[in-house]
Amino acid sequence: MEHRKIRIGTRGSGLALAQVELFKQALTVTDADVEPEIVVITTTGDRLQQRDAKPDTLTKAVFTKELEEALLAGEIDVAIHSAKDLPVEMPDGLVIGGVLSRAPVNDVLVARAPLGEIVAKKNPRIVTGSARRRRQWLEQYPGTEFVTIRGNLDTRVRKLREHPEWDGVILAQAGLERLRPDLGGLAVSILPTAFIKPAPGQGAIAIQCAADRHELSRCLRMLTHRPSLARLRAERALSRAIGGGCHAPLGALARIYDGVCLHLSAVHYADGERAGQRARITGSALRAAELGQELARRMLARES
Repeated sequence: MEHRKIRIGTRGSGLALAQVELFKQALTVTDADVEPEIVVITTTGDRLQQRDAKPDTLTKAVFTKELEEALLAGEIDVAIHSAKDLPVEMPDGLVIGGVLSRAPVNDVLVARAPLGEIVAKKNPRIVTGSARRRRQWLEQYPGTEFVTIRGNLDTRVRKLREHPEWDGVILAQAGLERLRPDLGGLAVSILPTAFIKPAPGQGAIAIQCAADRHELSRCLRMLTHRPSLARLRAERALSRAIGGGCHAPLGALARIYDGVCLHLSAVHYADGERAGQRARITGSALRAAELGQELARRMLARES
C-alpha cells in the first residue's frame, strides 16, 4: 500500500459504523500492519432525514455525495457503503475497489405478531418507504395499507413500538444482523426472495476508492469476496441498464452455482402496471455484467 495508515470514510449511523468494523477486520487479515482511521462524514441525506424530509427527496446520491467528494479531494482513502445505496452511476475517477462477503439478502418483517397472523388481518398496516417492497407485497396481499417513514434502522424499530396502530415494518435482514437492535417482544419473519426480491446489491458492502490508487486497489482486491463481487456486478449492470434509481420498483438477485454459473432473476414494475414483470437469465459468472445488461434488454423489450 502507498501509506500504512488508511482513512476510512463513512456515515455516522450505527449500521454504517458496524459495516466499517467488518471492513477493518477484513483489512487487518490482509495487512496486519495497516492502521485504520475512521473519518465520519455527515451527508446531505443524513441532514434531510433529521428534518423528516419527504421520501422522494432522499435519492441515493444525497447519502453518498459528500463521501465521494472527500475521496476525490484525497481527504479519505476509501468510503464504505451499503452496496444497495450506492448509485450505479459514480463520478469519474471513482470505482468499487472491493466487496466483502455478502450477508443474507432477504427482507424481513419485524412485527407485533408472526407473518401469518399479520397478513390474516383485513387491512394490515405495514411500514416501508420502498416502492419495491410495496409493489411486491401488494401482489400477494392487496388489502394492505402502507405507512411511509424515513430514518435509520433503530429509528424505524422505535417508531413501530411507539405506534400500536402499525402492525410491522419491513427491513433488510443484513442490517438487523449487523446492528443487532433490541427486538424484544417483536416477531421477526424472514420474507422469501420468491415473495419479495431484494434491491440490487442488498446485503453487500462496497468499498469505493479513487481509480488511480493502484497499490490500494491491489490491497482491496485481496480482501474481495469474488462470488459476491460477481453477483454485485450483475445486479448493478441490470439496474443501470433498466434505469434503476433509489425509488425505482426493481428487485434483483444474482446467485452463483458450482462456482462458475451465475443465475440472475429480477422483477420490474413499469409505470401504471399492477403486476411486475419477472425474468431470469443464466450464464458464466465471468460475464456477470453482460448478463445483467442482457436481462435488462429483454425486460425493456417486453415492456415497450
